[in-house]
Amino acid sequence: MSKNITIEIPEMISVGQYQNFGTLDHLSETRRVIRIVSAISGYTEEEVEKWSLTSVFQIYKDINERIQDLKPFFLPIFEWQGTTWGFQPIHKMSAGEFIDMESRLEKGIDSLHEILGILYRPIDKHRFDGLEWKIKWNTKYVLGKSENLFKYYDLEEYDTEKRDWYAEGFKNLPLPIALGAYNFFLFVGTELSKDFQTSFRKSVQKMTKKEKKELLTLLNTMDGSTPSITWLKKEVSLD
Repeated sequence: MSKNITIEIPEMISVGQYQNFGTLDHLSETRRVIRIVSAISGYTEEEVEKWSLTSVFQIYKDINERIQDLKPFFLPIFEWQGTTWGFQPIHKMSAGEFIDMESRLEKGIDSLHEILGILYRPIDKHRFDGLEWKIKWNTKYVLGKSENLFKYYDLEEYDTEKRDWYAEGFKNLPLPIALGAYNFFLFVGTELSKDFQTSFRKSVQKMTKKEKKELLTLLNTMDGSTPSITWLKKEVSLD
């Protein structure tokens, strides 16, 4: 006896749902498909197992196409679940924040929610007067160029306990927003690395033969031994 079953594929896939897909690689292909269809449709795995194999794989195909169509959507400022969040650009990060980012970037998407807990924090102070807001995926966001919007807010102080708490909540964040922030950070980090390398090469080109020889000697001592270093006093802005 056949019966019609209504499957509503959500418009928005969350960070947590997307991460769970990656933890199913140990399953057989069919079991993995059933697990994903169950997670997205809301039906139990036992119910999904009773459906025809053709129907199950067709639903999985529709889900997969929906995920592939999701485009990263970077938001410097957005209001979500009652809190206004701001992105922490790399040029404003403390050394501690960047160290925490590096350790999580090594794990990739599996740590996406933890990465978001570093990249986004509640906005402490802002100058939003006159900014235009829109709504998408039940999320209110500001229009404007990222570089300009970074000047309109200050974030609360970085706190590792709060970071972990925020990270858990970000498992429910719409995936396009999460991927937008992830991709933006990686792109800017890559560009900064290129700028540093270019600047370093130009500096070396301007060195005298004696300075180049001293630099080469210093680099050769960094294979395990400890070079002698003279620290110079320098004023550093903590803004």
